[in-house]
Amino acid sequence: MNFLEEHLAWLTERRSVRAFTDNPISEEDLLRLVGLASWAPSAGNRQDWFFTAVADVVTKSRMADAVRNCWQRIVAENQDLGVIEEVKRYSSTFASFEQAPAVIVVSARKPDALQRHLLGDVAEATTGSSVSAAMAAQNLMLAAHAMGLGSCCMTGAVAAREELARLVGLSGKNEIVCLVAVGMPANLPAAPPRKPVSEIARIIR
Repeated sequence: MNFLEEHLAWLTERRSVRAFTDNPISEEDLLRLVGLASWAPSAGNRQDWFFTAVADVVTKSRMADAVRNCWQRIVAENQDLGVIEEVKRYSSTFASFEQAPAVIVVSARKPDALQRHLLGDVAEATTGSSVSAAMAAQNLMLAAHAMGLGSCCMTGAVAAREELARLVGLSGKNEIVCLVAVGMPANLPAAPPRKPVSEIARIIR
């Protein structure tokens, strides 16, 4: 297998890891992950992202409580929905980042007043800060994979992003895009099936 094929195969080997060992991640490795994440493309090369790495047990526990409380409230307020039990089961996993040695809060700069005035409802999509941060999160997860670490991108927790931002001291100019749990994997899950390319793409000529 040549270098290209090896690299392409490596891209398919990354997994979303949700079970971790107790091995801590060094500050050096956390900073290295963020440094590699910052090589992702960003809109206008503004690099409007910010990464808050949380390895403190107490802070992670408070973050997890905030997420659980948020989803308990959502479920309680929507008991009349036919799918609420499914939502309840699914949302029970949204605070699982608490068990990871570290969780990295990936955030992006909010559109400013002028951008919102000019662009209205499409300000966030057009300025591209959140998309840029999401691409940086992917870089971070691929870097973790290359370093022998496991990771999992979590967006369900973002329902509690105001409280999470307060807990980690995030600037009001930034908004949380996702959380990335990181650690040494306790096991590697099997590859989930992927939809055929024919179902998810079309080419216009």
